[in-house]
Amino acid sequence: MTKQNFAEKAPIKVHSKYLNIGLNYSLFSNVTFFLKTNDSIENLYLSKFPNSTNSNLSIKIDIFNKTLCPMIPVNLSGRIPVNTNFDGTFDDLENSLSNLGIEKGGSWSPKECNAKYKKQQIEYGIYLVEPLQNLTFNRGLLMNIGFIESLKQTNETWECFIFHDVDLIPEDDRNIYSCPEQPRHMSSAVSTFNYRLPYDGIFGGVSALTKEQMEKVNGYSNLYFGWGGEDDDFRTRIVKNNFKISRYPLEIGRYYMAGHTRDQEINSERFKLLNAAVTRMKTDGLNSLEYRVNDTIISKLFTKVVVSYDQNGLLKKKY
Repeated sequence: MTKQNFAEKAPIKVHSKYLNIGLNYSLFSNVTFFLKTNDSIENLYLSKFPNSTNSNLSIKIDIFNKTLCPMIPVNLSGRIPVNTNFDGTFDDLENSLSNLGIEKGGSWSPKECNAKYKKQQIEYGIYLVEPLQNLTFNRGLLMNIGFIESLKQTNETWECFIFHDVDLIPEDDRNIYSCPEQPRHMSSAVSTFNYRLPYDGIFGGVSALTKEQMEKVNGYSNLYFGWGGEDDDFRTRIVKNNFKISRYPLEIGRYYMAGHTRDQEINSERFKLLNAAVTRMKTDGLNSLEYRVNDTIISKLFTKVVVSYDQNGLLKKKY
C-alpha cells in the first residue's frame, strides 16, 4: 500500500470501505480527524483504531484545493419553465442531458467547489425504487427502502434525503434541495391544487429530512398499501417527535404535477391506521422493514432498485 502525506490544512477527500473524510474531517464512530504535515491516512486511522490493521484499509485519496460552495448559489434564476412537450424516447432524454456531467447511476457533484442537484451546487444521487408489477403499491414502504438502499450503496455517506414523487416537477430553482434544521415540506404549491396548500398539515409530494431526523421518527409506516394516508402518518411522526414542519414561501415551493391516471386503489383502511399512528410509530417503520432486492439497474440518470415484499406478512405483524 502506498502511503501519502498531506500539506498543512490541505482539504482532502478519502474514499474507503471503512473510512470517509470530506475536507479535513470525518464522522466515523464519533471520531474527528485532523490532518497535519507528514500525517499519512493509514497511520492516522491506526492511531484512532489500534485494533485495525493495514490489510483492512483500501483507500483512494483525492486532494483538491476548492472552497465550499456558497449557501445560496449565485447562478439561480428563480422561476423556470417546465417542458411538457417532450415526446422522445428515454434514450433521447438521456442523450439530451449527456453534457451535464452526471455520473452513471445518477450522481453528481460540483467540480468548481465542494458541495454545498446540479444548478444548486449540491452533491446528489437519484434512486428510483420500484416494486414488482404484481405487488400493491406502498409509497411509505418504498421510501423506507430507498433510504436504506442508498445508504448501503454509498457506505452511509448521505446526510440529507429528499423523498420525491416522480410526477412532481419543480418550477423555481430557489427551492434549494437541502435539509434545514427542521423537516421541510418542499412541494407547498402544486399545480393541481392551484398552487395553494390544500390543508396546513400536508406533508406529501416532496419532503426533505436529514438522516438523523429520518431515524428518529423511524421512517414511514410500512402498512399503507394503496393510495392515501402514509404522508399524514409521516407528519404525525414528525410532530410527535417535537419537530416543526418548515416550508418555503408558496411562490418558491411551486411544482407542476404531470398528468396521469391513478392506477392505485384507495386504501380503505387508511383512517383506521391513522387513528393508531402514534401507538404504532416506534415499532412500525425502519426497524420493521422487510423486503427483497430483485434487481439493481445502473442507468445514466439514476439508480433503479426493483424490490418485492410480502404484503400479507407485513399486515399480520403485531405492533
